[in-house]
Amino acid sequence: MKKLMKAIFSFSLCAVVAVGVCACGGNKGETEINLEIDLSQKPTLSVLMPNSGYDVAYINDDENAKEVERVTGYKVKYDQLPAVDATARLNMLMTNGDKFDAMKLTSAQFADMVALDALLDITPAIEKFGPVLKEVISPESWATVTIDGKIYGIPERSSSDNIQYPIVFRQDWLDELNLRIPTTTDELYTTLKAIKTAKNVNVLTFDMYTPVVWAIAAGFGIYADWQEYTVNGKTEVRYYMDAPTYPDYVQYMAKLYDEGLIDTEVPTQDSATAIQKFTGGKAGAISTSIWSISSIVSGLVSGPQANSTQENLLGYLRALKNQDGKEYANRLGGCSYVTCIPFYMASNAGYVIDWINAKLTDTDEAHNFRDIVIGREGYHWTYNASEGYIPLSEHFAEKDTASYYLTGSNEKVYTQYWLARVRKQAELYRVWSLMMRNADEVGVYDVLDFAPPLAEYARVRSTIELYSQDQFFVMMARDKGTGKLGEYLTKWRSDGGTVATNEINKWYRSK
Repeated sequence: MKKLMKAIFSFSLCAVVAVGVCACGGNKGETEINLEIDLSQKPTLSVLMPNSGYDVAYINDDENAKEVERVTGYKVKYDQLPAVDATARLNMLMTNGDKFDAMKLTSAQFADMVALDALLDITPAIEKFGPVLKEVISPESWATVTIDGKIYGIPERSSSDNIQYPIVFRQDWLDELNLRIPTTTDELYTTLKAIKTAKNVNVLTFDMYTPVVWAIAAGFGIYADWQEYTVNGKTEVRYYMDAPTYPDYVQYMAKLYDEGLIDTEVPTQDSATAIQKFTGGKAGAISTSIWSISSIVSGLVSGPQANSTQENLLGYLRALKNQDGKEYANRLGGCSYVTCIPFYMASNAGYVIDWINAKLTDTDEAHNFRDIVIGREGYHWTYNASEGYIPLSEHFAEKDTASYYLTGSNEKVYTQYWLARVRKQAELYRVWSLMMRNADEVGVYDVLDFAPPLAEYARVRSTIELYSQDQFFVMMARDKGTGKLGEYLTKWRSDGGTVATNEINKWYRSK
């Protein structure tokens, strides 16, 4: 627990005194899991959750929270991290020894807690109380939470490994100008130029958190934050800013920006502003997530550029072809959240695992997971063999917050249930289907999607990611190209890029 104690000292001496006995006092029972618990006497569990956007009273009273209680038999008292400075608050809660039986953390927060040696090894509890967990969570997901053979959390994999960042075009504008969805960097330039000439707008918009427009970067062989590249005969994993073709990508984007083909406000605007420009006719293309499609359709149907129909409004560019004429696209994988237990809360670990085990159970006798995720047949959804699960719109909205209450996922059935959510809006289902066409052949995962926590990378991650994001916009908008990229890369490497790259490659070679 030495790393945790260093963190504790950084807060205050009083905090050290408060939890010092837990961490270093030699009371071994504090971290021993009781495997002889009586599961018929279920305690109320206290669970720390990510920020929901609602107040704590709401998340405790939500119908989905009550559904979890119904299928598991456990009463749960939920608390949540704040929307701002969540990690700092999490560190303080751990420093104070707050008694949460379980915590649902982002993968980055989980890595931070692992680095602080703050989490309980829950392997024994899973062995005894988690038979369903072992069956429905894949080995690659378990790998993200396993260190030296010990499991420190329950991984929550997304419902589907999506290709989800297209460039969305105004299809009516393309049709009017007799243009097609471009497939190469040259075609994209020509298409944007034609739209600008006809419509007098800064054609392509996106937000300030998008230093890599994946659909365009694919044209330069960049498909993920961390991926393999072969440079001078040596194959290694590199970050996108350190990719051999990154200068070409930046030069291309700088050219688009300089010629008014990219929205001049992208370095400072948020996603909502970008969407408003697109739906308001101030842009003809937007790089965004497919989860924005419903909002985009609503804006186009009701806004100043109103179209009376929801059909054929949008066209999608999944990814430009690379230099070899092949299409590959960024595909999200891995586990977004991990549910874990503070090391000093071992006493209820068996109950926590039993609770999660019940949530993931999905059999002919007990469709617990299905009930949580999409609700009841005939009320929330209906089913047919050709289409699968179809939402009943008048009630299905009740399940909008269901995924918030997951603490792990049943990977064997989650995708088929989750598609009911995609079918809520016809255009959303269409774009998802288009993006996922032959996804196994064209999708490229980030090398770290299924990696365990890596200590050095966790330490420098936020620094090197934010710097890369900022410097892209500096090069595109101010430098007008890569003239200072060498200088920026030197700083990126010294600020943590080198140690992160070395650690990641060492892990990757050991796989």
